[in-house]
This record gives sequence, structure tokens and C-alpha cells, in this order.
Amino acid sequence: MSSHTNIRFQLKTAERHFRYACQQVMIISRQVVKKTRRCHGVVRTGDTIFRYNIRLRLSILDGVRNMYYEFAARKAAEIVELQQRVLGVISHSYIILDETSVSGSESDCFELCD
Repeated sequence: MSSHTNIRFQLKTAERHFRYACQQVMIISRQVVKKTRRCHGVVRTGDTIFRYNIRLRLSILDGVRNMYYEFAARKAAEIVELQQRVLGVISHSYIILDETSVSGSESDCFELCD
């Protein structure tokens, strides 16, 4: 397997993990909103034991969501790095073929990553 193919495979895997983590963050965020509404309803009724259980679940959901968010942020950074490496491999191969055909500026890399 060539270096270029290996980098592309890593990039696709990182993108898949990033998308999954983002989906999980959205799902957990909806659950947090529901639990928060439920907690506010329990506050009005004055059931302190049930309120404690909901707040405990809410803090666990918040912690899990934060972990997925951090994972997604790391994957996003990895994706940017891999995209730059792919562009570097492609740019390097074009430079070998024709040194005048590729500018190799860093701003072009950032435009393609967005």
C-alpha cells in the first residue's frame, strides 16, 4: 500500500469517526434539554429525591457529551493534518513531474480544508 493510499484511508476513517462523534453530541444534547425540562418540572412539584436522580443523570449526560466533544475536536485536528499531508503528497508528486505547475502556498491548503 502506498503512502498516499494509506493517508487517504486514515483520512476517511478520521472523517467517519468525526461524523459519528458529532451525531452523538447532537443526540446527547437533545437528551440534556429533555432532562433539564424534566428537572424544572420536578422543582415546581418539590420532589427533592426525584430531582436529585434527574440532576445526577443530567451531570452524567453532560460529562459524556463533553468527552464526545473533545473526541470530535481531536478528530477535526487530525483531519486537517491529514488533509495537509494528502495535499503535500499530491503537491510533492506534481513537483516531481513539473515544478512550475504547483504553487504550494499554505493559504491554498487552508481553503481546501474548509
